[in-house]
Amino acid sequence: MSRRPQRAPKRKNHLVAELEAEITRLHQELANIHATLKQLEQGGADAFLTRRITELEEGQRVARGQAVEAVVARSRAEAELRALEDAIGKAQGLSGWLLRRARKRLRQP
Repeated sequence: MSRRPQRAPKRKNHLVAELEAEITRLHQELANIHATLKQLEQGGADAFLTRRITELEEGQRVARGQAVEAVVARSRAEAELRALEDAIGKAQGLSGWLLRRARKRLRQP
Protein backbone atom coordinates (compact mmCIF):
# COMPACT_ATOMS: atom_id res chain seq x y z
CA MET A 1 0.00 0.00 0.00
CA SER A 2 1.43 3.27 -1.02
CA ARG A 3 0.35 6.37 0.70
CA ARG A 4 -0.18 9.48 -1.28
CA PRO A 5 0.59 12.75 0.42
CA GLN A 6 -2.61 14.64 0.83
CA ARG A 7 -2.59 18.07 -0.69
CA ALA A 8 -4.58 20.99 0.56
CA PRO A 9 -7.05 22.19 -2.00
CA LYS A 10 -5.80 25.20 -3.94
CA ARG A 11 -9.20 26.81 -3.70
CA LYS A 12 -8.80 27.20 0.06
CA ASN A 13 -5.50 29.02 -0.35
CA HIS A 14 -7.03 31.28 -2.98
CA LEU A 15 -9.99 32.01 -0.74
CA VAL A 16 -7.69 32.83 2.17
CA ALA A 17 -5.68 35.21 -0.04
CA GLU A 18 -8.89 36.98 -1.14
CA LEU A 19 -10.04 37.33 2.45
CA GLU A 20 -6.68 38.72 3.53
CA ALA A 21 -6.79 41.26 0.69
CA GLU A 22 -10.31 42.28 1.75
CA ILE A 23 -9.17 42.66 5.36
CA THR A 24 -6.25 44.83 4.25
CA ARG A 25 -8.58 47.02 2.20
CA LEU A 26 -11.00 47.39 5.09
CA HIS A 27 -8.14 48.30 7.45
CA GLN A 28 -7.08 51.03 5.01
CA GLU A 29 -10.63 52.39 4.79
CA LEU A 30 -10.88 52.41 8.58
CA ALA A 31 -7.57 54.28 8.84
CA ASN A 32 -8.84 56.88 6.34
CA ILE A 33 -12.05 57.34 8.32
CA HIS A 34 -10.07 57.73 11.56
CA ALA A 35 -7.86 60.36 9.89
CA THR A 36 -10.93 62.28 8.71
CA LEU A 37 -12.46 62.16 12.18
CA LYS A 38 -9.20 63.38 13.71
CA GLN A 39 -9.15 66.30 11.28
CA LEU A 40 -12.71 67.17 12.24
CA GLU A 41 -11.87 67.04 15.93
CA GLN A 42 -8.71 69.12 15.61
CA GLY A 43 -9.70 71.71 13.03
CA GLY A 44 -13.39 71.81 13.62
CA ALA A 45 -16.12 71.13 11.15
CA ASP A 46 -15.74 74.52 9.45
CA ALA A 47 -12.23 73.82 8.15
CA PHE A 48 -13.23 70.35 6.98
CA LEU A 49 -16.35 71.62 5.23
CA THR A 50 -14.45 74.48 3.60
CA ARG A 51 -11.87 72.07 2.21
CA ARG A 52 -14.58 69.67 1.03
CA ILE A 53 -16.53 72.46 -0.68
CA THR A 54 -13.34 73.58 -2.43
CA GLU A 55 -12.77 70.03 -3.67
CA LEU A 56 -16.34 69.81 -4.93
CA GLU A 57 -16.07 73.16 -6.73
CA GLU A 58 -12.87 71.99 -8.42
CA GLY A 59 -14.63 68.82 -9.53
CA GLN A 60 -17.48 70.92 -10.88
CA ARG A 61 -15.05 73.05 -12.91
CA VAL A 62 -13.46 69.91 -14.37
CA ALA A 63 -16.90 68.52 -15.25
CA ARG A 64 -17.85 71.76 -17.00
CA GLY A 65 -14.62 71.66 -19.00
CA GLN A 66 -15.30 68.09 -20.04
CA ALA A 67 -18.85 69.00 -21.05
CA VAL A 68 -17.54 71.83 -23.25
CA GLU A 69 -15.02 69.46 -24.85
CA ALA A 70 -17.81 66.95 -25.52
CA VAL A 71 -19.96 69.60 -27.19
CA VAL A 72 -17.06 70.69 -29.39
CA ALA A 73 -16.29 67.07 -30.33
CA ARG A 74 -19.94 66.45 -31.19
CA SER A 75 -20.05 69.55 -33.38
CA ARG A 76 -16.93 68.42 -35.22
CA ALA A 77 -18.35 64.93 -35.73
CA GLU A 78 -21.63 66.34 -37.06
CA ALA A 79 -19.74 68.62 -39.45
CA GLU A 80 -17.67 65.69 -40.70
CA LEU A 81 -20.86 63.64 -41.18
CA ARG A 82 -22.46 66.43 -43.22
CA ALA A 83 -19.33 66.74 -45.36
CA LEU A 84 -19.26 62.99 -45.93
CA GLU A 85 -22.96 62.91 -46.85
CA ASP A 86 -22.40 65.78 -49.30
CA ALA A 87 -19.46 63.94 -50.85
CA ILE A 88 -21.54 60.76 -51.22
CA GLY A 89 -24.34 62.75 -52.80
CA LYS A 90 -21.95 64.31 -55.33
CA ALA A 91 -20.03 61.10 -56.14
CA GLN A 92 -20.33 60.19 -59.82
CA GLY A 93 -20.55 56.94 -61.68
CA LEU A 94 -21.18 53.44 -60.44
CA SER A 95 -19.26 53.91 -57.19
CA GLY A 96 -21.38 56.97 -56.35
CA TRP A 97 -24.56 55.06 -57.06
CA LEU A 98 -23.36 52.16 -54.85
CA LEU A 99 -22.48 54.56 -52.04
CA ARG A 100 -25.89 56.24 -52.17
CA ARG A 101 -27.63 52.87 -52.23
CA ALA A 102 -25.61 51.65 -49.24
CA ARG A 103 -26.43 54.86 -47.35
CA LYS A 104 -30.13 54.40 -48.15
CA ARG A 105 -30.04 50.78 -46.88
CA LEU A 106 -28.29 51.79 -43.68
CA ARG A 107 -31.02 54.29 -42.85
CA GLN A 108 -33.86 51.82 -43.35
CA PRO A 109 -35.12 50.11 -40.17
